[in-house]
Amino acid sequence: MLIETSIPGSDDWWLMRLAEKLGAGMPRMHKLTRYRNGDALLPENEWDAGTRESYKRWLYRSRLHIVEALRDAKTNRQRVIGFRTGAGDDDSGDSAAWEHWQRNRMKTQSPRLFNDTGDYGRAYLLTMPADDGPLWNVRNEWTTITEPNGLRPWLTEAGITVGYDQILGLEVIILYRPGYYRVAYRSTRVPTLPQNGSVWHPGNGWDWAGERIATPWTADALLQKNCTVDAYGIYEKHLDTIDRINEITLNTITLIVMQSFRQRGVKGGLPEFYPEGHPDAGKRIDYDELFKAGPAALWLLPANADVWESNPVDITPIYQYRREEMKMLSSLTATPQDMFDGDSQNQSAMGAQVSREPLIHSVTRLNDQAEVSLTQGMAQSFQIEGDRVRGNVANLEVMWAKVSPATLQEKAEAVSKMGGKPSQEYINAEVLEMTPAQIRADDQARSTEMFRGALGQSTNATGGANG
Repeated sequence: MLIETSIPGSDDWWLMRLAEKLGAGMPRMHKLTRYRNGDALLPENEWDAGTRESYKRWLYRSRLHIVEALRDAKTNRQRVIGFRTGAGDDDSGDSAAWEHWQRNRMKTQSPRLFNDTGDYGRAYLLTMPADDGPLWNVRNEWTTITEPNGLRPWLTEAGITVGYDQILGLEVIILYRPGYYRVAYRSTRVPTLPQNGSVWHPGNGWDWAGERIATPWTADALLQKNCTVDAYGIYEKHLDTIDRINEITLNTITLIVMQSFRQRGVKGGLPEFYPEGHPDAGKRIDYDELFKAGPAALWLLPANADVWESNPVDITPIYQYRREEMKMLSSLTATPQDMFDGDSQNQSAMGAQVSREPLIHSVTRLNDQAEVSLTQGMAQSFQIEGDRVRGNVANLEVMWAKVSPATLQEKAEAVSKMGGKPSQEYINAEVLEMTPAQIRADDQARSTEMFRGALGQSTNATGGANG
């Protein structure tokens, strides 16, 4: 049992403090996940199953899933192409660092890290020793949370990950502290961490599986947080605007459908009863039965009768209002408007560049934030392997792809205008925007061409002398 939960700074205290903090954040994670998945329009009313499912289908047909575009506009531009370390001659990227990145399949894991950060405002990177080399694991606040160091907020003072062992029937919390980690557990037939948005209270029954497990290769905690500047999701502060846009879309589509059911009527001196000589003479005329609607229906009307139909509703102002709301949302989230507006193809090149400047600055800030956790994880990977030179985090730098890459035509024009004055390495990196791997391949290709050229000249010279 944990008996020191009331002693601040103890492992017991940190474990329960972080578990309560994680549990209190479950409603927020559930809410943001619903927006992320496009389910936020569905109300939580306790309707009967049939009504709820019917309304859900109608909402799904009416929703405008724009939060994914708001996020992807930024995170899709976050692309790591290499790392520079304290090792010598690595201006074009350290191949040893890139090997760590490739081994952990970070080309597929990093989009998850950046997307979770964009959606939730915070995500986590866990670095662990493994038989085949340091292992990187991406997590979010459904299962993971940290508390920063008071003086160095880029470092983790304490953090936990929560999981469940299906085989042993154990719920497990791992506490990460500077220089060590420790495992706690309790028996339970099912995991208690909720996924429905309710608050989680970790409760009692936790025991330590053993003593602290030291991490002598690093003085820092193995768990690192990546977050936005203010730790809010990209669209989290604008959920009301997103709700308003979706409700406008829903109401507009409802009006369009209702146009097919416009009210109709017949004006004129229509008799109330069947006249004499009719088989039903004297009976009240059932006009609902007489004027049944249908594609082949034929109505026989008196000469003085006139069919009336209600006027359709003009939805153009509603669509215009939604368009203005989306413009405002684009501006507030630094998202290029042309992502939602198909009429921007006639925009000038200068106008397009100016409109994308807020996006470029926003992505650059996200990259600056992400560099903290990525370099920390890379430094610990080298420290695990005993490489203290490359493991010096102060000398580590992430190499990012251009946030706004140039077109092939723009690159060709830039190279021709330089007149060969800059070095080929500079042109490759800054003008042609090659990745470090592409630069190394180009250097190898140029060396091969030079060798073949020199060999050909030597062969010609030898042949001429023999002649």
